[in-house]
Amino acid sequence: MQLNENYRIIYDSDNTILQFFEPREIKVDKVGIGKYKEFTENFYYPNLKTALSGFLNKCTWGFETANQVITELNKIELLIKSIK
Repeated sequence: MQLNENYRIIYDSDNTILQFFEPREIKVDKVGIGKYKEFTENFYYPNLKTALSGFLNKCTWGFETANQVITELNKIELLIKSIK
């Protein structure tokens, strides 16, 4: 389940995983021609509710005003409501 352009929810046999992902360039030869490979970082949670709370915490880091936080919370609320 994709949450935004850099986060998605995936599952393994025991956990709900909040996964950060983005394409990153890797150098493949000395000429400097690179390829893009998807970088991922996993954050493990026991269930979907806690994973979404983790997503909420990560998506509000770095905001400087309450209005920015409220705008992001409204987007996330709409996203959660759209999950079937």
